Amino acid sequence: MKKILIFVLLLGMASFCFADDALVMPKGVGRVYLTNAFAFASQEWDQDGDKEDLTETTLGFGDINYRAFNLGVAFEFGVIDWITAAVQWAPGWNVWSQFPDANPPADEATVNGPADIFVGAKFQIVGPKAPVANDMFRVAFAPGVKIPLSGPDFADENADASAGDPWIIETLDKHTLGVGGRAYFDYVVNDMLYINLFGEFIYYPQTVKLEDVSYGKWFLVNFTPQPNADVDFGYDLILEVEPQFEMPLGGTRLGFELPITFTYSPEREYTGVPPDTDKYLLSVSPAASLFLLDFVVPMEFKLGYTYPVVGKNEQARNIVVLQVKAYFKFY
Repeated sequence: MKKILIFVLLLGMASFCFADDALVMPKGVGRVYLTNAFAFASQEWDQDGDKEDLTETTLGFGDINYRAFNLGVAFEFGVIDWITAAVQWAPGWNVWSQFPDANPPADEATVNGPADIFVGAKFQIVGPKAPVANDMFRVAFAPGVKIPLSGPDFADENADASAGDPWIIETLDKHTLGVGGRAYFDYVVNDMLYINLFGEFIYYPQTVKLEDVSYGKWFLVNFTPQPNADVDFGYDLILEVEPQFEMPLGGTRLGFELPITFTYSPEREYTGVPPDTDKYLLSVSPAASLFLLDFVVPMEFKLGYTYPVVGKNEQARNIVVLQVKAYFKFY
């Protein structure tokens, strides 16, 4: 079968890095996140959902793999007991990446640079202190917007690649305005266990020039877009189910979680559209956390691992994440 693939090096970590439950921060209480994520991949799923090595069928560079390290941050603050404001930047910035087994010019390629920023507010409609008081169920909604940050100039990246210098092969994010929101539902089984359902929908109303998205000729095999082609991303969808278990241990709290996450994006529409460019990914992300409640500054540490199970037009990205949260209160 004639292959027409889009090779995308996005670190799909946002849903893993931040709590996807319906909890909100108490009034006057805030927390700051710092997320460290290491991602690596040597395989992908093609347009038929078949798993294969990252090879010349996608990039023309021979057998390859890639590694990347990302730093992300976030800030959340309880405006009132059932409304939390948030600024989240995760994935944040790819500070390091490489293709260690690639041939020139991919041996000098990176996916360094920033992702876009999500700004929004979570409204808990059902919960212990919500407008609809309930201790067994929690329901929350979080409208928000993705604020685009500037990406690389691929004319310059092309020149660097041709000269054998380090160059950026693709942006970490779409770098265009996104609007949408998130929905959360928790079923509280008992004091130590609850089950969360989560959904996110982000719509991208504007088109983007292909040269602002990636160095196009490396990514579209057997497909040549028109000069100055426009790209319409459509939307991103995330669905997740996650049991969470928490056990108090004196002045600490030990937690375990197992998110099962499904992400989907429709075909990217180009000026001259290639077929079979929609993509999906199903992954599991077990994690353990330790909350130091009696520490000088209450802090929480979480270590997790994301394992890709099945996908289409997606990399089999393995991700190790260490997250640190610090809590504070305004009196």
